[in-house]
Parts: sequence; C-alpha cells; structure tokens
Amino acid sequence: MIIEVEDRFCKVAQVLSQMLTKVEHAAAQGAPVHEVEESAFSDLLEMGRQTVTAFIERQREDVPRPKMIEHAEKTLRRLRGQRKRAYMSAFGPTPFQRDVYATRETQRQEVVPLDAKLGMPEGDVSYLLQKWGGTKCAKESYKESRASLQEFLGFAPSVNCLEDMVSRAGEHTDAHFDEQPPVDPETEEELLVVTSDCKGVPMRKADAPQSKRDEETPAVKRKRLKKGEKNGQKRMACVGGVYSVARFRRTAEDVIDEILRKEKQKQRPKPQNKRLRAQLTREVDGQELNAKDVIFDWLAKEVQQRDPHEGRTVIAIMDGETKLRDLQELKISRAIGILDIWHVTEYLWKLAYCFHPEGSDEAEAFVETYLRKLLEGKVRRVIGGIRQMVTKADLPKHKRQKARRYLNYFAARCDYMKYDEYLAAGYPIGSGVVEGACRHLVKDRMEQTGMRWRIAGAQAVLNLRAIYLNDDWDTFHADRIQAEQRKLYPYKTRLHATLNCAT
Repeated sequence: MIIEVEDRFCKVAQVLSQMLTKVEHAAAQGAPVHEVEESAFSDLLEMGRQTVTAFIERQREDVPRPKMIEHAEKTLRRLRGQRKRAYMSAFGPTPFQRDVYATRETQRQEVVPLDAKLGMPEGDVSYLLQKWGGTKCAKESYKESRASLQEFLGFAPSVNCLEDMVSRAGEHTDAHFDEQPPVDPETEEELLVVTSDCKGVPMRKADAPQSKRDEETPAVKRKRLKKGEKNGQKRMACVGGVYSVARFRRTAEDVIDEILRKEKQKQRPKPQNKRLRAQLTREVDGQELNAKDVIFDWLAKEVQQRDPHEGRTVIAIMDGETKLRDLQELKISRAIGILDIWHVTEYLWKLAYCFHPEGSDEAEAFVETYLRKLLEGKVRRVIGGIRQMVTKADLPKHKRQKARRYLNYFAARCDYMKYDEYLAAGYPIGSGVVEGACRHLVKDRMEQTGMRWRIAGAQAVLNLRAIYLNDDWDTFHADRIQAEQRKLYPYKTRLHATLNCAT
C-alpha cells in the first residue's frame, strides 16, 4: 500500500502501515479477534499521538518569530531558545517546543503565540481528556477514576492532577448556574415544583463543624461508637431541585398502595426539565455564603425564569425543617407548601412503635389507618384521637414523651397537610426527586468508603456532579473552555497583527 503524505505526517503513515501489516499477519495466523482489537487499539492511540504532534508542528511553522513585539503598552522580547510545553493529549504525552515573549528572561511569560493559536488549556492536560476525566471524577473517587482511564487508554493523569483539574473546573460552575438559560417553555408541564432537603458530607477534622462548648469543659472522647455512628463529622449540604410535572389526580387508596404496598403507579407522569444543585456553607471572599440561602435564591430565580408572568401553579414539597420552610415562604411566597408524605409516614411509624412492637401487624394496621385519615384531610382528628390514646394507654414515660413530640410536630404543620385538597387538584405530595438527589448527588459520591473532604474540594465535586446529572456536561465544558481561553489569551484576536507588524 502506498500512502502519499507530507514529511511531517510520515510517522503517522508508518504506524498505519505497521498496523495493517499486523492485521494481515494475524489473519494469516488465525489469531482471535480480541487480540487483533487490542493490538489495533494500541496502534490507533500511537497514530493519534503522532497526528497531534504533526498538527502542532504544522501550526508552529505558520507562526512568525519577530524578536520584539508591542503588547499592553510594553515592549516584549522573544526569549533565547524555545521553551518546552508539557502536554498530555487524549492519545498520550505530546510535549512540544515554542517561542515565548517577556520583558526579560526572569520575568513572567506574557505572550506565547503558539499556545494561543492552538488554544492550549491552563494546565498540561488536554480539554478532551479533562472532559473524560471530569465525568469519571463526578461519579467515582479520584483513585478509581485514574484507574479507569489507565485501563482504557494505557496512561492517565495522576490523582493530584485529577484533583487539580476538578478544582479548576469548579471555579467555573457558579457562573454556569448563574448564567444558565431558561428551559424551553414548549417542553414544560403544567405544575412547577420546587423541593429542598439536606444531606451530610463527611469532612476532615479541619473543616468539620465546630461544636460550641465551654472553654473550661474538656472534650470527651468516646472509645467506642454508638450504634449507627461513624467516625468523623459531617457538614450539611443543602440540596435543591426544580422541575415541572403534569397533574395527576389520585385517591387516598392509590397513595396507600404506593407507600405501604410498594405498588408503583405506572401512570405517574415523569418530571420534566429537572435541575438539581447542592451547596455547602463556605467562605467566599472573606464572607460566609450560607448554603440554604444560595439554594433558595437559585430556586426563586428558576421559578421566575420558568413562570415570569406568574400564571402557573407552583408547589413546594419539603420535609418539616423550619428553616427550609421559612426560606421558601420568604423567597417563593406564592408556592403552595406541602409536607412530604413520605416524611409524614416515617413519623406515623414512630408513633405506631410507641403503642405496638416493631414489625408487628398491629403497628402496620395503625399506620395504614391513620395514613388513610390524613390523606382524607382529617389531620386534626388524627392528632386529637392519638392524643387520647396517649392519655389512656399505660405507656412508659419515654414513649409517652416521644408520642407527644411527634403529635406536636404534626400540629405545627397542619397548614401543609391538606392532602385531600392536593390529591383532588392533582398535585404531587412526595419529595422523591430531592430524596433521590440527596442519594445520587451527595451520598453516592461523597460518602464512599473512607472519604473525608475539605470544603473547597467537596463543593467543586458537588457542582460538577450536579451539572453532570442535569445533562449539562457538554454545554458546561464548552462554555468553560471559552471562558478560560479569554482569560489565558486576551491578545489572541490581535495576535496576527502583533506578530506581523513587529520587528
């Protein structure tokens, strides 16, 4: 086979020719196809690396090399000898030499023409490899991500390099959320739903929440953890979600079947245009940025963008945390507040175990009876009836106190428990979206075995994971490249004139 190429691409042709020769030889020997695939894939990576090298060399030949240029009202000199640029492309290490300009040898390199022309990234890893590595790090630990890339490509950035990549990508995430365009109104459903919850992130000791105690009181260090406890402390990440959904009218029996008998509603409409976000309270520019404030400001903005004329019904489904509900009523005041029915069911089980043994048929019957009454809108009758049971039953003191505490919880939230009205109107009453987000967005990545986080690193991963789960990864990556290129090479648009008019 004869392949006509320019001299700079001759190595590419050689690798291709060798690969084809290997394939012909393997065919003659009757080699198994998996061996041919493995050999060909390795050759293709090398061919790709040689192609990138040849492309860079071709671009370098077209860059003028004046000894002096004018830039930012300064005269810059071309430094003696070309400087090496480390670069890891998606095909492997691909370093190259190029000219750099500075005021003098020991000063900062201010103009690097070839880097600007090639659109080189801030670090040494190509944007494509950063994109692949970023998706891996959003799902797996840094160590596992590196191992996956190493297995697939035969090389991989170091763990420290992956952490640095995530950190630099994380610097662009806040701008992505702030500048995210509204969803297409044609794809929206009738109801607009916002939801929020909190999930703990295990922290390193330096960034763990500091408990308040008297300075004279010594810290108590337990030798043995209690049941269910884990080493280390957690910071709470506030998770927010917004989506639209069609009305779905149901009866109390439908909901009971779904919750207690695990009979999932096949007709349930799917959430549309779901967007998630998670935030840790952290310090930014010397000021504390409260996680819950950030999430609810973002949710309020999403609602305003999706329903600027306030013509749609907005639903706010959350658990009973007072701070979350207060922020919702402050920032999204027109939303109809609903107490998550799954959360209510958990409290009913706790009440049941005050009267009946755990796992008993009597406890299950208790929950089904009172859940049905709550779904039928008989909230105050339920509270009153169980209060009488507490008074009449011969309960131990601690169970009596628990039961009254659970009932007080319901009594304080009656305004968000009008389930008969919600079901008749076709409103959702469960916060499955945010519960799932707490698990998928936070727990599945942040609570893997042995993980302990610093605030900055945790926030970067949470942001990137949210973008990935929102199916915005490609858009984010493209926008991030443009922003980084503007920062690195502000002189790129006038580079041709600068080099060709210089001496």
